[in-house]
Amino acid sequence: QSMNEINKQKRLRDAAIMAAEADKVRIVKAAEAAADASQLAGEGIARQRRAIVDGLRESITHGSGETLSTDKISELLLITQYFETLRDIAANSKAQT
Repeated sequence: QSMNEINKQKRLRDAAIMAAEADKVRIVKAAEAAADASQLAGEGIARQRRAIVDGLRESITHGSGETLSTDKISELLLITQYFETLRDIAANSKAQT
């Protein structure tokens, strides 16, 4: 009977170890998925900003044959993002005026 108890305890210990390893794998996979999602979101934002810059450049220089410097385009993008941020803050604000 004591041998059965020893075997039972060993099986319980092995089961606990396997459960802990399964939890570890689950946590690691969830972290990897979150990292991948963040990376893809960043790439999407970068493509969006690139399209905005190209659109700004095209709309300002359309038909004029002029070219804009990188500094001017950066300034336009910064101002655009500033106004978009203000709009988003105002839209999500719970303040009453």
